[in-house]
Amino acid sequence: MSLLRKLAQTNAANIQGSPGSPSPRPTSSNGTQTPVTPRTRVSYVNSPSATPSISSSIPFDWEAARSMRPPPYGTPFSGKRKTRMSTVGTGMATPKRVIRKKGFTERISEIPSRIMFELSLFPHNVPLPAPKTSAWLVGASMHLLHFCVRVARVRATSESDLGWEDLYWERTQQSWFDWTVPTTCLLLIASTLNAMYLFTQTRTYRLHMRTKADPVSSPHTTFVPSLKRDPSPVTEEPKPRSTWKRMLRLVGSILSIFWRAFVCAVRFLLGISSARPSTSSPPRGAPAEEIQQLEVWTPGEFERMLMTLYSPVHGVLWICTDGTNWVLMCVVMVLVGIQMGALSEAYEGLVKDRAVLAAEVMHEYNESFVYPRVNPLRRDAAVMTHQSEMVNIWE
Repeated sequence: MSLLRKLAQTNAANIQGSPGSPSPRPTSSNGTQTPVTPRTRVSYVNSPSATPSISSSIPFDWEAARSMRPPPYGTPFSGKRKTRMSTVGTGMATPKRVIRKKGFTERISEIPSRIMFELSLFPHNVPLPAPKTSAWLVGASMHLLHFCVRVARVRATSESDLGWEDLYWERTQQSWFDWTVPTTCLLLIASTLNAMYLFTQTRTYRLHMRTKADPVSSPHTTFVPSLKRDPSPVTEEPKPRSTWKRMLRLVGSILSIFWRAFVCAVRFLLGISSARPSTSSPPRGAPAEEIQQLEVWTPGEFERMLMTLYSPVHGVLWICTDGTNWVLMCVVMVLVGIQMGALSEAYEGLVKDRAVLAAEVMHEYNESFVYPRVNPLRRDAAVMTHQSEMVNIWE
């Protein structure tokens, strides 16, 4: 290393015109010096090592993005605003804006289209309370209505005729069908429809990387033809199934479950063994023309809360309520509601906790591995050297 430094110093002493040594001016034959133009030198105001690097990671300015403060440079919009505001100092009046208002005929002709637009937005344009509050109001109203029905039914039979209802109805010649019967049926139908709608709310996802060669183990998956591999793709998008079709499918699945349970019980009692079909799947990598479609249950908050407050079980318990067991039935209904509500809240908390854990795992993975490799912190550093330190090994 000392040999190279001595070589560099010797080279600098022999080379004329270095920055450290003054270069002699050329002289003419008469002995006068010829004027020469001095060499321009680049002066750095700031050292390159102190300036920010082009490849360094600069944090995103969220305040400027949210228009919390003006940007440090001009924009076309800001330029237009400045030109408009500059007319005040020149004495020129700001031009008055011309706003065209709709005439009476146009407003009258737009009334039908406005009505149809509002109807198309119904009921989303109605300022309804929160789903949980609405469920409490509807459930309490249904309980109150059923309570009035049972009070009317109990009052229709006098205390002296308890236990002789048949003779009582024959003597008074009153019809058993009154306003309480259709009201009870409507309440039962409403609670049943709410339960069916709650369990048929699903969202469909297509797993394009899952085929028959590598299926997902879930009872809610079905195989559908792949659009990418279908030689004749359908131009029209498949329409989602209506609520009634989903309800009918739910009823059919329930009936099929009962039928299978009955058949299995009969075969078990008779000792008949059923031959199970082969469930072997094709090997990995085998060509498959179908992908899996997953239906995820997405229950609504209103339907779930109403199911907790007034379910079909509550309706049946109200029908069984009379003047002798109303205390016991009320206690049973309260316990059923508390049990369903506690189970629903606990399971909802479990789902949220799992989502939080999955998000936190991805957050830790991104912070530890992804972000440091995608956005590394870099800074350009420039080093200035003297000419005498440049060593040319070929000289």
